[in-house]
Amino acid sequence: MTASSVKEPTAIRGRPKGTGAQRVYAGLRDDILHHRLPPGSSIEEAMLERRHGVSRTPVREALIRLASDGLITLLPNRGATVAGIDFSDVPQFFETMDVCQRMVLRLAALRCSSDQIERLRRLNTDFAEAAAHHDVIAMSEINRDFHLLTAEACGNKYVSAFYIDLLGVGLRLAHSAFDTAFAESEVDEGYFSTVVDQHNAMISAFEKRDGDAAEKLGRMHTDLFRNRILKAIEINAAAEIGIGGD
Repeated sequence: MTASSVKEPTAIRGRPKGTGAQRVYAGLRDDILHHRLPPGSSIEEAMLERRHGVSRTPVREALIRLASDGLITLLPNRGATVAGIDFSDVPQFFETMDVCQRMVLRLAALRCSSDQIERLRRLNTDFAEAAAHHDVIAMSEINRDFHLLTAEACGNKYVSAFYIDLLGVGLRLAHSAFDTAFAESEVDEGYFSTVVDQHNAMISAFEKRDGDAAEKLGRMHTDLFRNRILKAIEINAAAEIGIGGD
């Protein structure tokens, strides 16, 4: 994809709380993960200064942190661009997600609180409602919140931090693959129904303190997402061949 200058995204949910650098970091990270700034987009420091009401120093601090996260590329004397996505890394991503997600869900089943279980139940209800209304953006955000809560419930800050990073990669991968493979209005009813069912099964395993069942569901959930991504990649590849074959 050719890098292009991107203006301030219109879909802004308000300023993230915290220091100036943290506000810039959180806002820009959210834009990248949700594909409001697609791979290759130029990042305008002046726009970020205006948007968050900060000076250049906090902006630079945020960009350096995002570069360390692998989300942007800093270019000497040329600013920064949103880092590309290498689809050849997909097998390694899912290999890692499989191990981490199973660990997170096993620990969450053993350690989660009744309050966390109730919050998970509410989130899954919200997800099912968003799916019924074909609200793709809401589904993406609620699903992320559901899994962030399982990370919190696992009770291990190191595992949780690693898992959260993987969730970010997965979210970005999904938006990149799905935005081109599927029309935004298209919702795979079977896929999202299965997501809801698996979430409910996770909640049930947590209630029963069944680590074995939770870990098994972690693998099933990763496989479900893997198959969805691979299908999207195949559709994209077929479309490119069709265009190039004329």
